[in-house]
Amino acid sequence: MKIRALVSFSGVLSMRKGQEMEYNNEIVLQDLLQARYIDEVETPTKGVKKNEGKRGSSK
Repeated sequence: MKIRALVSFSGVLSMRKGQEMEYNNEIVLQDLLQARYIDEVETPTKGVKKNEGKRGSSK
């Protein structure tokens, strides 16, 4: 899960305020989420919009 630190903290996982990272230990993540130390970062869906990749095909 990609997370962002809302505050600086130290322990099993250490982060500074505003830092983003990938982390996968669900037990630690749930504890930090409940304490409101972190927030999950939404990852935008990657994809190309229809006709976005075409050039000069206006004929």
